[in-house]
Amino acid sequence: MDLYNEIAKVAYDIFEREGHVHGRHLEHWIEAEIIVTTKYEEMNKDRQNDTKASKPKKKTATRTVVKKSKTKPKTAVKTTSRSKAKKTS
Repeated sequence: MDLYNEIAKVAYDIFEREGHVHGRHLEHWIEAEIIVTTKYEEMNKDRQNDTKASKPKKKTATRTVVKKSKTKPKTAVKTTSRSKAKKTS
């Protein structure tokens, strides 16, 4: 709802509650502004508290330290064995 319209509605409710006394529209409007802005401030605080509660806390990153060997890794050498069979004729 539009803020202006909401304040106007609350001001009119105050006007009715006080018995339709004319000439106090400014007092009704100011009281309505206080009511509406207080309501919005409380709603914003509730939203902020809800988002703070629902957000997980940031965890500090854990670093895994990998020690590097100073020697070079050995390479695997493939050996093929060729068996030469002699043909007998």
